[in-house]
Amino acid sequence: MASLVERRPVAFTLGFGAAMIALTVVVRLALEALVPSLTLHGIGLVLNWLFVAIVVGLVAWLGWWEKIRLTTPVNRRALVYLLPFGVMVLVPLAFGLAIPEVSLVEGTTLPSWAALVVIVVGVALGAALSEELLYRGVFLRALEPRGRVLAVVLPAVVFGLSHVSQIILGNSMAEWLPQMILIIPLGIGLGAVAFRLKSLWPLVLWHFAVDVTGLLAANPSPLMELAAIGLIGVVFVMGVGLLWQDRRLPTPPRVAQA
Repeated sequence: MASLVERRPVAFTLGFGAAMIALTVVVRLALEALVPSLTLHGIGLVLNWLFVAIVVGLVAWLGWWEKIRLTTPVNRRALVYLLPFGVMVLVPLAFGLAIPEVSLVEGTTLPSWAALVVIVVGVALGAALSEELLYRGVFLRALEPRGRVLAVVLPAVVFGLSHVSQIILGNSMAEWLPQMILIIPLGIGLGAVAFRLKSLWPLVLWHFAVDVTGLLAANPSPLMELAAIGLIGVVFVMGVGLLWQDRRLPTPPRVAQA
């Protein structure tokens, strides 16, 4: 019998995205009550890996390891589409890297080596796994029978809106609202390229790398932000072009609704 994910992919994508935001609120409130000494960074770290566990559990429940392209070889010819993404990883290097102060418990700052581990493993790796497996994995492939445009655009929108969790975890609206908006065209580029790559792992590796360099950027500046916006614009245009090329491709058969 087909799963709910296959029968109602649009409702599932929207509902799951909303549930993840609601879970952020619930977990923050619960942890603040149970472990009041935990900082917002500490709460975010717990949430990050809770999301990894939920998404990996979802993939295991569906048995979609192959369907979301975790076991298939990379289409090497399509790696050229990763060039603008690669430049995005390198941009922070031009402005210098530094390990920021990280505090997981009130009144305690981690030593530099521990802060680096938290950033690289706790934050960047967790986000890369959960977000790529969910947005360019489960959502993309569940929606694919409805057409590639919907399969790319809807997860990209949910991907952008899901970053409201950063505001829930204490970041300012003024800081994160522009990023949430920019994440949508970035997600469209990522989704369109995912169809070409055949394997999800290149995007997981890219997501990990861009988060590491972005979080370690020592001197973020308007110039760095403009460079990032320009690259996102290139990625968006490329994604739209790829979707235009794909408009006449046959789509997988839809699963009949019960």
